Amino acid sequence: MKCRSHKHQGRPAGLQVGLLAGLLALSACGGGGGSAAPSPAPSPAPAPAPTPAPAPPPALSALAQLGEAAFNDRTLSGSGRMSCATCHDPAFAHGPPNALAVQIGGQFETEFGLRSSPSIRYLERQPVFEISTLSGGLTADGREDSLAAQSHGVLFNLREFDNANADQLGRRIRASVIAPRFNAVFGSTADAATTVAQLEQALQAFQQEDPRLHPYDSKFDQVQSGRERFTAPELRGQQVFRDPARGACVACHDDTPVGGKPPLFTNFGYAALGVPRNASIPANENPAYFDLGLCGPQRTDLAQRDDLCGLFRTPGLRNVAQRPVFFHNGIFSTLAQVLDFYNTRDTQPERWYPSQAGQVRKFDDLPPRYRANLSTKAPFNGHKPGDKPPMTALDLQDLECFLRTLSDGHVTGTPPASSLCR
Repeated sequence: MKCRSHKHQGRPAGLQVGLLAGLLALSACGGGGGSAAPSPAPSPAPAPAPTPAPAPPPALSALAQLGEAAFNDRTLSGSGRMSCATCHDPAFAHGPPNALAVQIGGQFETEFGLRSSPSIRYLERQPVFEISTLSGGLTADGREDSLAAQSHGVLFNLREFDNANADQLGRRIRASVIAPRFNAVFGSTADAATTVAQLEQALQAFQQEDPRLHPYDSKFDQVQSGRERFTAPELRGQQVFRDPARGACVACHDDTPVGGKPPLFTNFGYAALGVPRNASIPANENPAYFDLGLCGPQRTDLAQRDDLCGLFRTPGLRNVAQRPVFFHNGIFSTLAQVLDFYNTRDTQPERWYPSQAGQVRKFDDLPPRYRANLSTKAPFNGHKPGDKPPMTALDLQDLECFLRTLSDGHVTGTPPASSLCR
């Protein structure tokens, strides 16, 4: 599938936030060789130690290799033009390669999605959904408990791969270029339902085994291992991230190792943040339609739980600076906007929500009956319009610098792309 623009995909007016725009203009890192000086010159600072050559990645199992081939196979979709990699491009941290609020799929590439497409990195440690603790699960509403189950939903969703049934998908699998490899792993005699389940097992194995989906090689990771140092802005940003009186991000985005493994920057929980409604999503043209997360409409088993309406899964923050759009509805297109929203949602609501008859229509994407579910924890802390926001402009700038250290593929010794973070 070739993702393309559409008349519905324009950004809503009134959301152009310039507070930290400078952070988004990345400058190239250059260097020059010095010429011999006629008189003694100060000794240059020692060059950073080169990053050791990475060890060759472990060979994937035959099952995972099959999963990788399937991940890139467009012929498994109804249109014959959409693969998993279409919306989860490895070149874009396994997220979408465009800034559309929702992606386009279906048999004729005419069906708009209902939620923004996330990155699928770092999902191998996601726990299953637990209603007692309100945590875990995959997808924004936690309705799937395994990577295999999550792929099942995509394969048969009319807005995505749009396979009508297992028989149709089974025929596509057996006729595709992956068929010889599939037969080598599973044989060729299974019924359609079993064949589909085997495909899902292969996709799950690929996501679990391939180190590109969980490399843990960001600058943050290298600082933790002692191979790098934060710059002053990055270090200040980490302090804002942890400060309960300012960012308080760590309350939901835990930054401590778990079981000896690097942090995923999530507590696996759920929250209702009340982000603005995104008019560029075609489903939202119906004023009666609301995406309410845990209580539906995509998840159906908790439809009667009014106390869960508006709550969405807290994502991990790795590669957050690489995302083209943010939140379940893709309402914001820069990390600076996201941080500014957290800082001023309640103190300056007129910046984020529409007004009618002189009144700001706060939380316009959540019906009033569910607004008691909205998070009031830090950094919101019960602030009211006109109150001083918890973070200063410098706090926001530094916080973004820190979050940029969570991007994969950092080369040791490379300075931040933005001069504001050096």
